Amino acid sequence: MPAVSAISIRHGANAGPGPGEDDETCPVCKTTRYFNKDMEFLIHPECYHRMCRTCVERIFKDGPNQCPYAGCHKTLRLRGFKSAYFSDLGVEREVDIRRRVATVFNNVEDDFESLDAYNTYLEEVETLTDDLVNGNDLQRKTAEAKLVEWEAQHKADIERNKKLAREGDEARQKRLIAENEASRQRRLQDLQDDADEKAKSARLREEALDTLVNSDIGHATEVMKKIELKKRGQRNVVATTAPMSGLSIRGLRDKQAPIVADNGPYDPYDGLSLAPVRIDLDPSRLPKYTNEWMVKVRTSPEFTAGGYSSEEYLSRALFEAFSGLGVFVGDEKDIKEPVKTTAVGGMDVDDPF
Repeated sequence: MPAVSAISIRHGANAGPGPGEDDETCPVCKTTRYFNKDMEFLIHPECYHRMCRTCVERIFKDGPNQCPYAGCHKTLRLRGFKSAYFSDLGVEREVDIRRRVATVFNNVEDDFESLDAYNTYLEEVETLTDDLVNGNDLQRKTAEAKLVEWEAQHKADIERNKKLAREGDEARQKRLIAENEASRQRRLQDLQDDADEKAKSARLREEALDTLVNSDIGHATEVMKKIELKKRGQRNVVATTAPMSGLSIRGLRDKQAPIVADNGPYDPYDGLSLAPVRIDLDPSRLPKYTNEWMVKVRTSPEFTAGGYSSEEYLSRALFEAFSGLGVFVGDEKDIKEPVKTTAVGGMDVDDPF
């Protein structure tokens, strides 16, 4: 194994790239982007030390080798290098660690008996992740050991959750594809409807011109009114048959439309009964009440010819007789506040008369 660790490079184990010109200079070969416009920097997840692609291929193409950074004793392989997504390598490292932890601790809420147990699990996972990202050497080793132990003990559950996640992703992709296809079909249908509408308008215009040419003199106004009515009818048909928008929000419950009891006539009182509750004014019972005067009213043409109704008289009389039964005048007098009298001023005014 060639010894390349003697290169003196001062760089922190987890520090990101330096500002300014350091971002454009390879720390290993000191090549700058000024001389090589296509220079690409790569990192390895083991130590996150930046170096150009030329140095990576030169040092690691023959097999595993030690990181060329001074003080870094990690053994790296060529296949592990990748381009950094973030300019801050500290963020890049944290994202990689969180992705790895999420791959191992991939349980969901349905796997737990209660929400508290699931929240405790999430807290433990976040604590382990923080130890891996920001902890000291001892905390990192302890967290790494826990991660490896959990992965070994729950390998079957991890694979099962991965499979369920893939199935969920596939179902989500299928749903998105179906929604996009439905949206595309709606756009095509809208374009077709616009084309049909334009064709109908052109055809109606030609028919109107032909009708005006062939109509008798003086009937042009009547013909134009008929054509306008025909256009309105077609517009109303299009408006009533237009499909509803396909926009939907996932997760919302379907709202049940209010059920109409019946389709009877409009009731301005909305079912409120105004019939008296203390007396019975049933029209079938009022004619049974009789006396000498009522017999005369019901049989004499002098009253019936004028439209006099004995039932109306009886209803009014009964209503007036029973209308005050729920009013207690004595109690109201006791609780009524006495009227306050205002004293008249005592100024003496001479009588001018």
